[in-house]
Amino acid sequence: MEIVDRSIHLDLGNVRYSITGESSNLIVLMHGLTTSKDIFDELTEKLVNEGFQVLAFDFYGRGESDHIQPVESELIYAEQAVELIENFIPYGKKRKMHILGYSAGGAIASRVAAIMGQYASSLTLIASSGIPSVPKSEILIKTLENIYRNDEINEKMIDEVKKLMFEEIELIDNKNMRSKLQNVMNDEDFLNHDTIQTIRAHINATGGYVGEHSINEVFQEINEQKIPTLIMTGLNDNWINPECGREIKKIIESAQLLEYEGVSHWAFLEKPDMYFKDIKKFLDTTE
Repeated sequence: MEIVDRSIHLDLGNVRYSITGESSNLIVLMHGLTTSKDIFDELTEKLVNEGFQVLAFDFYGRGESDHIQPVESELIYAEQAVELIENFIPYGKKRKMHILGYSAGGAIASRVAAIMGQYASSLTLIASSGIPSVPKSEILIKTLENIYRNDEINEKMIDEVKKLMFEEIELIDNKNMRSKLQNVMNDEDFLNHDTIQTIRAHINATGGYVGEHSINEVFQEINEQKIPTLIMTGLNDNWINPECGREIKKIIESAQLLEYEGVSHWAFLEKPDMYFKDIKKFLDTTE
């Protein structure tokens, strides 16, 4: 199966995206802070083979989408997603969609679901941020605090974060995906002074990690709209404390919470078949 990358100009810049499959059953995928749409390639193929059309894209400042600086609005990425989605689900149409977000993309996906609730058939959150919680990794929290509070990059800290990430990447079975992620980590633009505004914007937009704010009101809106929600948490996640998923579940009362022993933050990349089985089972119940 070929996933064809395309480019579209939105209000704030050019965005790389792919729309794969011919089904009327659309699912939108949103990546995390340090990655791009490429992490969804295997998941996209599985979903298309099960009868879904899949929309994936790079957030501003990641992958091949334009960098935009400075970024002030907490809604910048949700607004980007809504603007892109509207090209496929214009307001006034009855087409429904499923929304899936990974890591920081989970918090952004939640904002999108709350905004576009009339179109949202379901919301899947994988290792999602959104609740202030301290990551298990001490070096990670120190690095993010330095970026968020001091607006600077500490090269020694970045090297330690990369070391941790490389160790976790080795847990991924798919050699092609493992190689892609290693290339991302080795890219000079991964975590440097040129991308600092992108990093800070993601932190502002998603809640959790550092800072005092959360997006509890977004989760509450999802609860009130009764959007079917699946929360998937790896218990060995060094990036998003597993407690975050439990706290989201308390707010979205009808949500399903699945916790996975021995699974790191790479989640569906580390255990693709197990995660896909549970995602597909959940999606089948929302149709």
